[in-house]
Amino acid sequence: MSIQIGLLQRAVSNAPAIAHDAGARFRIPEPKAYGGARDMKEVENFLFDVEQYFLAANVEDEARKVSTATMYLTGDAKLWCRIKYYEIQANQV
Repeated sequence: MSIQIGLLQRAVSNAPAIAHDAGARFRIPEPKAYGGARDMKEVENFLFDVEQYFLAANVEDEARKVSTATMYLTGDAKLWCRIKYYEIQANQV
């Protein structure tokens, strides 16, 4: 009888039957690399994936977001980013 009461109390209070570890870590899937394709769908999907990655990884600092996002660029996109980076550095001097 006491077991049934305990189960009923948990069901009514909507409490989980098993305690979950709040500090448990899980693997956050990384976004797929973007190579500079001029396909709007691919660009939008890349940006969405990167934004979701930042939310899941709790990345809030804008400088860290930029440096992290550039790691997922390849080909023409990476070349363009490097050129822009060097231009920005040259104008700051």
